[in-house]
Amino acid sequence: MIDMYPPAQYYQLAQAETQPPESQPDAHEVTEVNISKYLPPNAVSATIIVTVTPPTGAVMIYTPGYEGSPVLFKGPKTLDEIRVSGPVVYVELLAGATGYQIRYLNWRAP
Repeated sequence: MIDMYPPAQYYQLAQAETQPPESQPDAHEVTEVNISKYLPPNAVSATIIVTVTPPTGAVMIYTPGYEGSPVLFKGPKTLDEIRVSGPVVYVELLAGATGYQIRYLNWRAP
């Protein structure tokens, strides 16, 4: 009689090296953009095209009061509608993005 056992499995554990929290760079860069010269003061939303540099990056845009519902724009170009609640929007660079360009197509008012 022969006993059959599955072959032995070997595991190697690895631990990623991390930097202490005080030496880590900021996770994302957030920029405040004044949109008052592109949209009227009574606009409640705007349709925009965002071009992201490099094309593999992404940009998140949100307005004061709507921080909980940002709009994600993936590179190289994305068209979407954002809510507007004042003369500024916040642009956050994600996924290795180093720059962006915003083109305002149209807007809605109440």
